[in-house]
Amino acid sequence: MKKWIARALTLLVLLAAAPGGLCVLEENPAADAYFLRLFQRADVVGGAVLISQDGQRIYEQYYGSEDRKTKVPVDENTVYKVASVSKMISAIGVMRLWDAGLIDLDAGLTGQKGLPIRNPRFPETPVTLRQVMSHTSSLLSSAPYLTVPEWERLNENDTKYFSANAPGARYEYANLNGGILCSVIERLSGQSFNTFMAENVFSPLGINAAYAAHLLPDASRIATAYYTDKTVYRRGYQYVDIDTQEYDDTCDPDSHYRTSAGSLYISLAGLEKLGQALAGSGAVEGVQVLSRQAARLMRQDQSTLPGSSVTGSSPYGLCVNRFTDSDGVTWYGHQGRWEGLLTDLFFEPNTETVVVLVLDGVKAANNGQGIHPRAEDAMNYADAWVHNAENSYVVKEE
Repeated sequence: MKKWIARALTLLVLLAAAPGGLCVLEENPAADAYFLRLFQRADVVGGAVLISQDGQRIYEQYYGSEDRKTKVPVDENTVYKVASVSKMISAIGVMRLWDAGLIDLDAGLTGQKGLPIRNPRFPETPVTLRQVMSHTSSLLSSAPYLTVPEWERLNENDTKYFSANAPGARYEYANLNGGILCSVIERLSGQSFNTFMAENVFSPLGINAAYAAHLLPDASRIATAYYTDKTVYRRGYQYVDIDTQEYDDTCDPDSHYRTSAGSLYISLAGLEKLGQALAGSGAVEGVQVLSRQAARLMRQDQSTLPGSSVTGSSPYGLCVNRFTDSDGVTWYGHQGRWEGLLTDLFFEPNTETVVVLVLDGVKAANNGQGIHPRAEDAMNYADAWVHNAENSYVVKEE
């Protein structure tokens, strides 16, 4: 069946050159039928799939509405709060500082009052940014991340924040790792995290995105988030009201840990652009948001690199998850889950294929740490662009 799908896509998914050099999407009934079944099978209120290759969108399908009450249809301008996908996007900001020579990934991190962050069981072993971004910092998956830990008060009896593993030695996904990114950026840039990301990542690419709803360039298209049973979790205007009251848009490195871990609002088209940057040379539409070296480094197994402070294997590079689908194709990216919302941004760098998938009101969105079955379906289907029927797959030079 999968080979038949690949042949159908090879024949039907084409980019047609229009006058003036513009590209338009041809009709693709095979893909339309497949993804319609995917959305229906997931039983969602709203959803979308966007697939691009070499910086050009080659497929899109939108399903349902941003809100069942208003019935505004989902399109590329719909904004979602993308949960843990925020970590990978936040990491782009960190790597902007790395490109500027302002960050040593293997230097020990500091917290309040400039004191070093240490696992109290290993006081001589620094906790580094490379460890944090690869989820090998020895922070526990259950570690709180809504408030700033008082690092200096932790002792060997701590069971709330750190595990018994040495920093760098073992993988354990922790939201607090993602939260530390905000602190690092604010400490080094002297700007609020949202301001830094807007000026250095979102605005240059014309992306409608922000880490607080009221700071979006256009907050009118925020989708309602639903629980798995299709009842409302939060409407778009409620996000705006709450963030207006609660979000502190100042530079305070010890106060915003939750922001970079899961608070990004971004349009579907914006996610696609950032996926294109990560999949390729770090550039999108002529804007170099990252160096090619930084984009590549984010994908790599950090334990294999000379002099790395990461010694244990991890499925994450620098906030980028490596995932091998059932066809044996390795994808890179991140997934986000919150209540009934599932968000995915994955890419295949050899062909620069990018898949954006959002399902709102999906059953069992929170299915553990593994890739959601519907997301794997989307990536397997996109394999037709990676391994087509004629086996003409060519590896690009890095």
